[in-house]
Amino acid sequence: MRETPMKNGTAIRIRYSYSSPEGLLPMDSFMMTSFLPLVRAGESLETGHGITYRAYMESIQSLIFKQWDLFAEALAEQGWDRGQNITEIVLIAEKHGSDYHPARVRVVTRNRLFSFVVNVALTERGKERADREFHTLLQLFGRFGSRFVPRVYFLDAVGFCSTNGQAGTMTMFLGDWLERYYEFHLSAHGKDGSPRTVIWDNDLGHGFVSSREAEEIFRQAAFILTHYYDTRTFEEIFPWHHASGDFVVGRPDGLIDAKLIAVRQYARRVVFTDDSPENAVTALLLFFANLTLRMRLDRFDGVGEIAWAGDHCVEGTIRGFLDSLQRKAHEGSCDHFFPGHVMNLIRAMSPGELAEVFSAVLESYDKNAPDMPVIRAHVVDHIHKVYRILQELPSFW
Repeated sequence: MRETPMKNGTAIRIRYSYSSPEGLLPMDSFMMTSFLPLVRAGESLETGHGITYRAYMESIQSLIFKQWDLFAEALAEQGWDRGQNITEIVLIAEKHGSDYHPARVRVVTRNRLFSFVVNVALTERGKERADREFHTLLQLFGRFGSRFVPRVYFLDAVGFCSTNGQAGTMTMFLGDWLERYYEFHLSAHGKDGSPRTVIWDNDLGHGFVSSREAEEIFRQAAFILTHYYDTRTFEEIFPWHHASGDFVVGRPDGLIDAKLIAVRQYARRVVFTDDSPENAVTALLLFFANLTLRMRLDRFDGVGEIAWAGDHCVEGTIRGFLDSLQRKAHEGSCDHFFPGHVMNLIRAMSPGELAEVFSAVLESYDKNAPDMPVIRAHVVDHIHKVYRILQELPSFW
């Protein structure tokens, strides 16, 4: 614990902690001198490694006070009264990925608590992603607001020195942290090890959800991705991965509520020579097929072998896609008749015609990607499942 003086003469207490299955734990001297895991198991280290938790936490603290005016503006946007003293800031190491090492920033006043995330990038690939993602989130906020993705505030770089004496920089950006929203992943269940969805609730404990709740999670995830799909320009959020924890789930008022917290890119995946109505339909069909496939992919417990979600995932995905299209038409972001036209076209397709759409999507995938063997093993059954669900939809679609 340490104190940092402010311009008005007051001091803010700073504490360093980390998240664990047992809750928040203080960082002791042993952990402060331990190294951050910069890469996943089996990957090679870049030069300049040897970054301790102390250097990591002190760099995040430096960012906050270096950009204090912008940080105060972010606090004010969350409802902070500038006349109210901040009594404590808790920096919490959360997790470590291949690109980011996110930390939670908990700001405590007399009667309020405010939470942010600082996404920290240490590798060159991570730094490039951080810069791109920050500006993409700003773009989406300007076009769509912050309904489904976090608000971001500022991006900066802070210098550090590794244990081998090599100087470097950490690229970081500040965004809103969603309290009581957690990752979810497929996990083996029962004697047969069938994949079922687990929410990583650090407050109530990790637990399996019902098939109906899992279907609702996938429905909302599909709704969000379709919400950001532009039916006129064909721009979309891609890539996204369940295994990376890109989506999180909360239960405000006991109801499932999904959010998207990572956006690597927002661009066209399909390019045509003209933006004709026919091409708009084709682009949406390709988006739909890709959505149904990718929504089923995860890694067991987030880090294990490739996992394939059960059929309830398909039902939820299709409902989310169609619900979002209808909302687009209602809000005027696409032609009022477009959802019905697309739905009639999809339902009129034979299994063979539907398979041609999926085949075109598979051609765009990296043939050496680790999830390709799993996709190939399930894609035929998947297409038949999609076909059956489409045929069983009520006529009002």
